[in-house]
Amino acid sequence: MIGNQNLNQGDMETWFSQINAPDFYMRKMGILTLLDPRLKECSFEKKELVLSFDVKDWELNPEGGLHGGIIVTGFDMTFGLLCHYFEKPNMVCTVNLSTTFIQPVLPTDTVEYHVRIISHGKNMVSMTGEARLKRENILAATAATTFMILNKQIEVPK
Repeated sequence: MIGNQNLNQGDMETWFSQINAPDFYMRKMGILTLLDPRLKECSFEKKELVLSFDVKDWELNPEGGLHGGIIVTGFDMTFGLLCHYFEKPNMVCTVNLSTTFIQPVLPTDTVEYHVRIISHGKNMVSMTGEARLKRENILAATAATTFMILNKQIEVPK
C-alpha cells in the first residue's frame, strides 16, 4: 500500500536530490541540517534508499568514535525519509527501532545507511537497514523498525 499512487523512480530521485537544498521544507527544522546526509541511490521498485553521512567532530563519544545515539539517529532519519516519501503528505512516526552495533565508526568514516521497506500496510510500515562504512564496505550496524502512518498531513513551511 502506498499513500500517494502517483509516485515513480524519477519522482523519487528528484525528491531525495532536494534533501541538501537549503530551501527543502524538511531542512527547515532540526537534525536533518546538522547530520547533512547525501543521496547515494534510491529504488522505487525495491522501496530502498541509501544515504551517506560524514562523521562530524560533534558526533563523537568520549572515546573518539561515532556516538551510538548518532548511529541510531542516522537510521531513524533514513528510515523516516524513506517512509515519508511513500506516505507524503502524511506524517509518520517511529513506533520502535532496534539497533545492533557491530563495528566502531571512526572520526574519518563516512557511513552509508542502506534501508528498505519490507512491509507496507495501511497504518504501519516495517523496514530493515544496514549501516556500512564506505571504507571497505564494513558492516557497522543493523536495524529494524516499524513506523506508524498518521492521519495528519505535514504542514510545509513557506
